[in-house]
Amino acid sequence: MTNVYDPNLNVAAGQGEARMKRIKDLRDPTVLFMLDYWRAKRGARRMPHPDAVDPVDFARYLPNLQLIQVDHDPFDLSYRLLGGVVSDVHGGNYKARKVRDLDDLSPKFGSMMFELFRFVALERRPYAAGGMLDAMGKGATEFEGVYMPLSFDDERTDRILCCSSYRVLLESERIAREGECGAPLKDILK
Repeated sequence: MTNVYDPNLNVAAGQGEARMKRIKDLRDPTVLFMLDYWRAKRGARRMPHPDAVDPVDFARYLPNLQLIQVDHDPFDLSYRLLGGVVSDVHGGNYKARKVRDLDDLSPKFGSMMFELFRFVALERRPYAAGGMLDAMGKGATEFEGVYMPLSFDDERTDRILCCSSYRVLLESERIAREGECGAPLKDILK
């Protein structure tokens, strides 16, 4: 059976403009650096060993990173690391919290992230996402991210290294974008 990520989860979490994207369509230099780093550390393996990943090699990008702990028997996901940029956009540092706990902060957001990370863990290869999200306390935010599995035994995913880049839209950009999309601007003018 093929593992499938359901994009309707994004809509249910109020993040309908965030979408999976092709790895080859990534453009952000920070995200591309981390993907290249992951590939170099992977070598001949399916996934790099977590001990092969050395934060000294990418210290300047730590604010853009998340590290997800993947537990098995039973399957669960928790945050091991949340960089400052990520924490700022998502409304807090959730280190040591279960991913689904984020549902308490924003309805269905934790469930959406849980399913994304579960998808990456089961597929055992990197995936990318991008588009717009409604950042907690920040509003409309463009983002691009890559989610890369790590494995001790090269068979099951034990960690997921995530790198994301964000740009909060200016009010004028947000209004112009809503005008392109139609409904929100029309509602304001009624």
